[in-house]
Amino acid sequence: MSLRAVAYVSTAVAGLGTTDLDHLLVDARAHNQLAGVTGVLLFDGRQFFQYFEGPEEGVDRAYERIRNSHMHVDLRELYSAPVDKLHFSQWHMGCTHTEGSVLQQLSTQQWQREAEFLQDEVAQSDASPALRELLAFWAQHNR
Repeated sequence: MSLRAVAYVSTAVAGLGTTDLDHLLVDARAHNQLAGVTGVLLFDGRQFFQYFEGPEEGVDRAYERIRNSHMHVDLRELYSAPVDKLHFSQWHMGCTHTEGSVLQQLSTQQWQREAEFLQDEVAQSDASPALRELLAFWAQHNR
């Protein structure tokens, strides 16, 4: 089975609220699980940075849904390439602003634990530029 990863940044539409983000999180987890796709979606209150990976067909389905979403604009692809292995065992979301819902806060805590492991892995391997950019986005916006 061939694996692929995609990373992109986009801008949230004006008026995107806590309920919208909760719906996005629940919806993404459900659809991505069915497609065998894992990864992380980071949100700083204005911009999204997403890295997702999985089987080629699942990534294609997830990416199509992402491109058709009305929750963001100005999607700019940073990376789309085959990968040798998966870096995430489940789906994560991290929010760098703290006024989110309990669901967003729990997801952020889960992502923070995952980010520590990912930093160690990236430091010890020849990780893709997309994973390095993901960690840089989180560090820059989570000060």
